[in-house]
Amino acid sequence: MKSLWRILAIVAMLAVMHTCGFAGVIRHDVKDSLYLALGNSPAYASVGQIYGTSIDSAFYASGTLIDPQWVLTAGHVVDSATTLTFSIGGTAYIASQWVAHPNWDGNLLAGYDIGLVHLSQPVYSVTPAVRYTGNKELGSIVTAVGFGMTGTGTTGAVTFDGKKRGTQNVIDQLYNPRLLLADFDNPRNRRDSSMGSAKPLQLEGLIAPGDSGGGLFITTGEGTFLVGVHSFVAAWDGKPNSDYGDISGHVRVSAFNSWIDSVINNWSTSSVAAGSYATADVSMTAVPEPATLVMLAAGAAALLGLRAFRWRRFGRM
Repeated sequence: MKSLWRILAIVAMLAVMHTCGFAGVIRHDVKDSLYLALGNSPAYASVGQIYGTSIDSAFYASGTLIDPQWVLTAGHVVDSATTLTFSIGGTAYIASQWVAHPNWDGNLLAGYDIGLVHLSQPVYSVTPAVRYTGNKELGSIVTAVGFGMTGTGTTGAVTFDGKKRGTQNVIDQLYNPRLLLADFDNPRNRRDSSMGSAKPLQLEGLIAPGDSGGGLFITTGEGTFLVGVHSFVAAWDGKPNSDYGDISGHVRVSAFNSWIDSVINNWSTSSVAAGSYATADVSMTAVPEPATLVMLAAGAAALLGLRAFRWRRFGRM
């Protein structure tokens, strides 16, 4: 089995896609209608789509309503945004302010890729997700929900249809106290499995560009809870395109409940100018042109002299 602990370094890079956007990648041998039904089930109604702009670009991402006026998303979704709109339940809500975790500096492996969006008006038509407070994520079956690219395990993420999908997976590893990892098992080739069992779930899949910031959910005897925030995809073959064998990384919500509560409980609309980004300074590379949907990627990781292991964070497409 290949070990993720052999990763020595990671270098951020920018990949630009000149397509009009790109939800989760699914098994090649399972009907897409089942994934659509899963993503649109009432249990995951709290996941909505984010449309944002930066100084010279526009992008799509995902987010989860955790309070009538608050959305949980990825840090890289908010860190250079100039405007954000959250669509859920058929209604679009303008964001007034947003904040990334103060430790988010672009390092995906550190596990601080998490942010909050404050809506100008509360959402009353959708019940917010309940955050997970336990520590039993490892080995659990989870459901990833978002509005990202789609495709199959054999093709990777290749198509955008703007639809909400749900895919299932197993949390195979905790990379550190803040990151949950899962791999996309191939029903035809056990060698594509790098962690945990090589047997895929019936609705196995992986997150893709545009899913960034979306919700990862766990169901227990007590209900369904938000356990993670979609952050990135990694690939042993050097092509992090969400095909079979790729690995997804999700920021662990239980590690940030105190920070989330602190932001929500102590938020002051007078403390930050409306429509602004409030967090520690983060240096970001501007995308080349307005209206280009951008996907932020990460690559060039060294594996003790072995083959390259590449990472991609997404949501900016």
